[in-house]
Amino acid sequence: MLAAGPVVAASPAGLDAQVDRLTDALVVLMPFGRLLDEAAGRDPAWPAQGLDVQVSAPELACLRDELSSPGYRRFTHARVSRYADTRAARLEDDIELLESGAAELFGKLVLAGAEAESNGTEADPDAVLAGATKDQIRSFEVFFGEVQYRELRELAGVGDRLNQESSMEANEKAGEEMGTAMAVTLMKTAMETCGVDLPGGKD
Repeated sequence: MLAAGPVVAASPAGLDAQVDRLTDALVVLMPFGRLLDEAAGRDPAWPAQGLDVQVSAPELACLRDELSSPGYRRFTHARVSRYADTRAARLEDDIELLESGAAELFGKLVLAGAEAESNGTEADPDAVLAGATKDQIRSFEVFFGEVQYRELRELAGVGDRLNQESSMEANEKAGEEMGTAMAVTLMKTAMETCGVDLPGGKD
């Protein structure tokens, strides 16, 4: 099921569909859109209240649009499109792997970790993965363990930070660092898109 088949590039229309599917899978794997929506729902001034800059009403509206589920999908779609420029022939294999379970399982772990942090509790990865099928677990292990998917992991924002050989504590720390790095990237991208000056960006 997860064995690599013939490497064949899709037609332009097929490539667009593959880019959309891979985007959807990555949005599930790294569900920042949902977390952004929750943050926005808690505070109508978010994210401006955490910025050391003056933000106008139109700029705030723009930031909240960029830092939302639709905005996060646009951000991911743009990254996937660039990835597809050099990896078009591998897209179907990447998509099948993520859709086989890796995206769903890791997305659940991310959400469980975010909820635990919010509640001041400890996440239980074993409980999250308890209902997974063997095929889903295999997909998860292949995604994180096989060297051929290193570029896909980089695209997802995971890289090689998480290691199945590492302890739970080490992986939890790596996961927090990964989430922080992605949040910073999303914020910087949103500020640039919305024309909000980065702190210290101008004299």
